[in-house]
Amino acid sequence: MQRLRPGMVFYDLGANIGFFTLLAARAVGPTGKIFAFEADPELAQYLAEHIERNGVRTARVIRRAVWSSTGTVTFRRADASASPDRGLGRVVSASTPSEDTFAVPCISLDDFVGEEPLPDFIKCDVEGAEVQVFAGARKVLEHRPLVACEVHSDDNRVQLTQLFSSLGYSLNWFTPQHMLAVPA
Repeated sequence: MQRLRPGMVFYDLGANIGFFTLLAARAVGPTGKIFAFEADPELAQYLAEHIERNGVRTARVIRRAVWSSTGTVTFRRADASASPDRGLGRVVSASTPSEDTFAVPCISLDDFVGEEPLPDFIKCDVEGAEVQVFAGARKVLEHRPLVACEVHSDDNRVQLTQLFSSLGYSLNWFTPQHMLAVPA
């Protein structure tokens, strides 16, 4: 968050209940904008309530999954006993139905920016969908935002390293699962 400045546009992908959204609100101040994407309808409601309770007027909840295309995906809500904050919910194959899966609307970042400002900073924590998210964000990445991303598999790590490197980003890996992509 130390790289966020007043007036910046921050995208919080996988916002959960809004911890990073609220931190970013302080950093970007009243002239900045925050778009908090959350696919789980229950968490999106908590997120909206936290934003309102904290008097943040610069943040907007986007009740959609971020994906490589715009449409609908199947989402599996995390079991509250395994993940009390339900932060482990994720997009799954439509062929894996269960009582905790349901359809949610999704949007690619490239489609989203057709109507909204481009981000200066993206935080991405989408439980394994990182590659799909950035596959739908080529125009956004040409704008050269900073990207903080949690990576959930070795395959995703390899693919994201190749993608960001090919776009001229330098990668700072804080752990094998956490990186900051900085435009070179």
